[in-house]
Amino acid sequence: MQLVPTPFLEGSIIVYQPERGFRFGIDSILLAHFLNLKPKDIVLEVGAGSGIISLIALKKFSYAKIFALELETLYIECLKKNILENKLQERLFVIKGDIRNPPFKPGNFDVVFSNPPYFKSEAGRKSPYEIENITRRDIECDLREFLKKVNYLLKNRGKFYLVFTALRLAELVYLLKNHRLEPKLLRLVYSYPGSEAKLVLLCAVKEAKEEIRILPPLYIYESRKGDYTEEVKNFLKRIDNN
Repeated sequence: MQLVPTPFLEGSIIVYQPERGFRFGIDSILLAHFLNLKPKDIVLEVGAGSGIISLIALKKFSYAKIFALELETLYIECLKKNILENKLQERLFVIKGDIRNPPFKPGNFDVVFSNPPYFKSEAGRKSPYEIENITRRDIECDLREFLKKVNYLLKNRGKFYLVFTALRLAELVYLLKNHRLEPKLLRLVYSYPGSEAKLVLLCAVKEAKEEIRILPPLYIYESRKGDYTEEVKNFLKRIDNN
């Protein structure tokens, strides 16, 4: 499948991604702006895809370095092109591997982040593109197994950031707590004011005490069929602090 370059953030980054099938969406952009990385953090993105979240994070946090774990050969190719195109050879490191058998020592990371598959393997209509099915559905690793491995990868007090469907929020919180990942920060995402929550941005901390902060809602659009909100418009602006 052909990879095509997409100028993004007003041309401040170039993202190679597949011409057809799964391409990054607004959820990845929201997660990138939800992250908070400190200078000495050892950081991992799980299921990096084309690397859009890491690319934005590296623009936002000029001191950061990120390991990108990805299994699919097509996305490995995207990541390598994106590293070269954006001159990130010393800051973004591609690791080909499977979250079910992670190629890292336990407790290696201060921060893990991911935009994991939202839907169970049997849910909904399947795409004609198999790679899109893998990206959207937990065909290869279900949520329980995924969070077990996140726990394995994180240091004690390490942080896990993710974006997920709000429809499975109760299940997500239950499984996070079961794997000693305590939800600490939560923000619900709505398409527009008056709509139901569509997504959830969540940060959990390994082996933390119970206490959660609920942030103000995030609206993507000003109204139904309206323009992006000012907050989202700001997320899409050029970043030139590197």
